[in-house]
Amino acid sequence: MNGERGREKNGLSPQSGVSLTEEGGGKKMIKVTRLSGEVLYLNIFQIESMESIPETKIKMMNGYYFLVKDSADSVLEQIRAFINGCFVWGDKK
Repeated sequence: MNGERGREKNGLSPQSGVSLTEEGGGKKMIKVTRLSGEVLYLNIFQIESMESIPETKIKMMNGYYFLVKDSADSVLEQIRAFINGCFVWGDKK
């Protein structure tokens, strides 16, 4: 079920699709800003693709997409920082 009713039924905000119960994002989330100035926290494991058109369009696995002010490079940098934080890299000596 797509659209507002589908998002509300799944406990998501009707405007953004962001979880209404998750305050301030989570550990697997990145912070992006919509064109309207609304802050979103997106689960990095649910991002399917990104496109620069010139704003950044982030398509999620559920088919929703978000147009954000953040550049694709800054989104990728947040994802890299999260992934690097998950691993303990060996000493490079």
